[in-house]
Parts: sequence; structure tokens; C-alpha cells
Amino acid sequence: MRLWICIAAVALGLAPAAARADEDTARALKSLRAVGKEGKGNEDAGPAWKTLVSQGGPALFLALGAFDDDNVAVTNWLRTAVDAIAEGEHAAGRKLPADKLEAFVTDTKNAATARRAAYELLAAQDETVKARLLPGFLNDKSPDLRRDAVANELAILEKAAKPSLKANLEKLFAHARDKDQVDLLAKKIADAGGKVSVTEHFGFVTHVALVGPFDSTGGKGFAVAYPPEGARDASGKFPGKGGAEVKWQPADTRDKYGTFDLNTLLGKHKDAVAYAQAVVVAGAETPCEIRATCATATQIFLNGKLLCAHEEYHHGAPFDSHVGKGTLRKGENVLTLKVCQNNQTEQWAQTWAFQVRVCDPTGGPLPLEQKVTTDGRERTIKLGFVPEGGEKKEEKK
Repeated sequence: MRLWICIAAVALGLAPAAARADEDTARALKSLRAVGKEGKGNEDAGPAWKTLVSQGGPALFLALGAFDDDNVAVTNWLRTAVDAIAEGEHAAGRKLPADKLEAFVTDTKNAATARRAAYELLAAQDETVKARLLPGFLNDKSPDLRRDAVANELAILEKAAKPSLKANLEKLFAHARDKDQVDLLAKKIADAGGKVSVTEHFGFVTHVALVGPFDSTGGKGFAVAYPPEGARDASGKFPGKGGAEVKWQPADTRDKYGTFDLNTLLGKHKDAVAYAQAVVVAGAETPCEIRATCATATQIFLNGKLLCAHEEYHHGAPFDSHVGKGTLRKGENVLTLKVCQNNQTEQWAQTWAFQVRVCDPTGGPLPLEQKVTTDGRERTIKLGFVPEGGEKKEEKK
């Protein structure tokens, strides 16, 4: 490889030093891209970071192009390298190439995190960027750029205070993806005399069948595939924890964020496993993300395939803490959530609950329905429907 680079450098009239710099940069990026979880690769990453930063401006776009949205550790290393390179260029009195930065930001094929980093560099040296670019990011796949765009548009709307404020707020609500912005916009729309469904907007599952508890003494239940794990429907009885017979039971939630409290629905159990099943109906094959919020160990299945597994207990439950990526087939799809509970006795460790939603890759709504059974009668409802007494009446029977 080194010989090839040197030959190419001579052919292009480049000095051997430039070829060596290119090779050093490529090696540094390879080391940084190899960083993994729990500190894997960090030993090599430190020297690689220094090498990359030492290359200065010529390495900026190579570093941005190496961002990985699916690997937070890699992105964190590269983000600090990009910032250090930019600081070095500014200290040397050199402006970053605005035209190239703007082209990078607006190219949606680039990693979302890299585009946000490039946007911040561009905005720091060009005060017109916010007004010029943010309106185009309202429907962007980058969550950070979209958030900035929504905040910017809301500020404009409130300053203008037009008679059409409610309609404009409703349009902006459709673009919002972050929980705090969705809540804020829903309140402002209500204040303006309108009404929107947060539950439908996020695509929360509001009807499930539950079964449990199953045994998870010592945490063993996380790895045990109890019969409901592969069930195609919510039928049958099973030997549960302590030999007690358990069977599926219907449950719904009136919480606008789709919270199911298992302590209330199944009883307060420790060292336990419970399953929730929902049937989601798609009109066509549809790529989706199934996102769950849960403070305890969780697994997400779609049509029997494991999409996400996270074995951790009571370390917080940030919104969308677990994300499984999959594809809904046309027609009925079985979504199964496995939720474990350990035996911690602290007051703050008693939560046993979950939220689960089905959305597009940006976290936005999909045109989906849920098939539910109530009192032996099957019906189809819009995904995100809140039962009677909640936010919205039933849409379809």
C-alpha cells in the first residue's frame, strides 16, 4: 500500500511527504474507526487522534466522512478531532472552506452526526447560515438539524404572531421529533384552540396482551426463551414463576406516552420476566424502528426475530432507550417485548414498566394500524389510539 501511494504521488507530482501524510491520515482514521464498546481500541485511538489532528485542514473532510452514526464511541473521537483541527486552522488565521462545508451539510448521504458538526463549523464563521439553511432541515433525517430547524421556525412564528398561528403550529408539530419540542408544540396548539395527539404522533402501542411472571432468579430469565417469546398469537397457558399457571391477558393504556405499569397489571414481582405482544398491521412492506423505553432488561422481537437486547437494570430510562431496526411485512406483524425485573430492594429500583412505539427512522409516525381483541371481538384501530377516557376516541372498527 505504501509503495502504491508513493508511486501515485510521483505520478501526480506530489512530494513524498504529502504521500506519507495521506498514508498516516488513512492509518489514523482506520484506528479511530475500530474503536468499540467498553474501551475496545482506545489504546490505539489516542495516538491516532494526535496523528489525525496534526494533519490540519487537509484532514478535516476525511475526518467528517469517517463519522459513524451507529457507533457513538467512534463519532466522539472524530468529533473532538474535527473541533481540534478547526481550532488549529483558526489559530493559524485560515478560514474553513465554506462552500465545501455547506455542500457536506446539505448532502444527506453523509452521517447525520457529521453533518451537524459541519453545520456548527459553518455557522460559526457565517452568520447567514442559520436563516439560509435551517428552513430546509425541517424534514431532515438528522435529528439535531431537524431540532434546530423546528426551534428556529417556532421562534419566527411566535415573533410574527400571525392569525394562522394554529395552522402553522400544527404543520410544525408534524416535523417535531424530540419529546420536549412535541410537548411544547402540543401545548401551544391547545392554547391556540387546536388539538393534536402526541400518542399518534409518536406511534405508541396502546393495546397489548401480557403474560407473566416467569422465573428470572439471578437474572437467568433474560437468556431463557420462554414459550411466549415465539408465540404467533396471544393464546395458551404456561407454567410461570413458582409453577403457577399464567395466561395472556389484554391490557391497554390511557397514558399519552403509552406507559404500561407491570406492577399494576401483573403484580409486584421480583426476579421475574413478562412478555407483551401487539399485532401491527402495515399496508405494504415498511422499514421501521421499534423503540422501547424501559428501566430494566429488555428484548424486542418482530415476527419472532430478535431486533434489540439490552441487559441492564435501573440505570435510568431515557426516552427511546432501546431501538430495534426491522421491516414490517405487508399485513399483520407480531411485535413482542420481553421485560425483566431483578431483585433490588431500593425504592428507586421498584419500577417495572415499559413504553413501546413503532416509527420511521426519524422517529416519526407511520401509517399503521393495530389489531386488538376486546371481549372476544377483533377490531382494527389506528396505531396510537388512546382508549376511552384518554386523549382521542376510536378511529376505526
